[in-house]
Amino acid sequence: MTNPIPLMGPGFSIFDQNIPLAIAIVVVASFLFAGGSTIQHLAVSRSVDQTAENRSMGVSQIWALVRNPRWLLGLATVAAGASMHIVGLMMAPVTVVQPVGILAVPWAVLLAAKIHHFRPSKVIWGAVALTILGIVVFTLFSASTAAPDTELPPTRIVVASLIVFTVGGILGYLGRFGSPAIRCLMWASGGSFFYGLSSAMVKSVSELVRAGDFLGRPLFWTVVGFLLICYLVGGWMVQQGYANGPAEIVVGSMTTTDPIVAVTFGLAVLGEGVLLGWTDSVGMLLSGAVAVGGVVILSKYHPEAQHNQIAARAETARAVAAEEELERQ
Repeated sequence: MTNPIPLMGPGFSIFDQNIPLAIAIVVVASFLFAGGSTIQHLAVSRSVDQTAENRSMGVSQIWALVRNPRWLLGLATVAAGASMHIVGLMMAPVTVVQPVGILAVPWAVLLAAKIHHFRPSKVIWGAVALTILGIVVFTLFSASTAAPDTELPPTRIVVASLIVFTVGGILGYLGRFGSPAIRCLMWASGGSFFYGLSSAMVKSVSELVRAGDFLGRPLFWTVVGFLLICYLVGGWMVQQGYANGPAEIVVGSMTTTDPIVAVTFGLAVLGEGVLLGWTDSVGMLLSGAVAVGGVVILSKYHPEAQHNQIAARAETARAVAAEEELERQ
């Protein structure tokens, strides 16, 4: 094994394991992610027809976003948070670091309330609390059983990655149907599967670099290729989520589904779950379900979702009244 390059001062390397510092870094990253997501949502919402049932964007709209200064500012903010998150992943197991990103949910709710001048209801805060509670408990189970060493089995990594791609693609396809809130949740969840896998790929890359002679290993280039796919496809899906619903739902879905996917990959594929018992598995399954339930409640009772439901009911009532009027004539 080659000695890691000191990137943060004499005697210190980002490859050194330092869980407290990694968690602190990811806390800051979560705020940057929430802020960047909120800025991007503001840019996306102005580029789509807010009265349309399906607000998913085409290639021309995506290209217009790439040239939008506000969207680029949001992208830069998200990128800064992602960079800090990557540093955190290099300094601690993915099963410990990844779930800390859930703090982006309350940040996003607070930012949206400030920008759009609404007071979050008790139901919204209850949904946020459920999400955070679920992920915190999930993290306690995963962190308490995380193995100190990471395995890199090529076949398992490739097969598991393709499974994640498939599930994420199915969720993205489902984002074409249903109400705007459901579309938003499905698009964001699909993107979250790709982003969750990207975190596992980043961890894999860091372990390969740590081992040395990585440029000559086919696994390194395979993982890098998967990482690029995750960022491109996941990013596109997340923008579709912004187009169909509020940033808080997208952030909530990403910071819930993302860590669950990443942690599960770390435990099942990268060998971080060798110490995992069946009681821990059940606890993680139940707490993960609680976290997902919180996001579903948030998507249903968010003020924008409520407004869309009222508007849809009003439109239906007008259509029925018009049809009855025609029948009377």
